Amino acid sequence: MSGTFIQGVNDLLRRTPERVTGRVEVNQVYAHYQHEHPEFHHPDGGKAFYLRDPLFQKSSEYLDHLAHGAMTGELIRAMTENMEDLSRQVYEEAPWEFGDLRASGHPMVEADGALVYDRAPMVHRLSEEELKIKSHLRYLFDPHRYDR
Repeated sequence: MSGTFIQGVNDLLRRTPERVTGRVEVNQVYAHYQHEHPEFHHPDGGKAFYLRDPLFQKSSEYLDHLAHGAMTGELIRAMTENMEDLSRQVYEEAPWEFGDLRASGHPMVEADGALVYDRAPMVHRLSEEELKIKSHLRYLFDPHRYDR
C-alpha cells in the first residue's frame, strides 16, 4: 500500500513544474501613475491601487487555490485562473474614464521559465497619437473648462 502512495507522490512531483509564476501587467504609459496616486479623483468610478488591493485582499484565496492545484497536479491551471481573476479585478477597480486602463489587464503564467499562458489585454497600449486624442476629448468634456 505504501509503495502505491509513494509512487503517486513521485508521479505528482514529476508532473509539477519546479517554479510557476504569474503576473498581470497593465500596460498603459500612465498605468503606474494612476495606480500610485490615491489623491486623484475618479468621478466615473475606479480607484488607485487597483492592482495591489485586490492582490492583497484575495491572496489567501489565491494561495488556497494554488495549494489545491499543486495537490491535484493542476498547478499551472490554478495559477492561470488566479491571474485571470486578478485581471478581472483590475477591470472592476481601475479608473474608468475611457475604459482603456481597466481593460488593459494582461495575465501571464510561466512554468520553469517558459511562458505557458499569455492572454492579450482587451485594449492595446495606446500610441502617442491615441493619447493626444484622449487628452483632447478629456478637455472637451471637462465641465470646469466653461467656468474659466
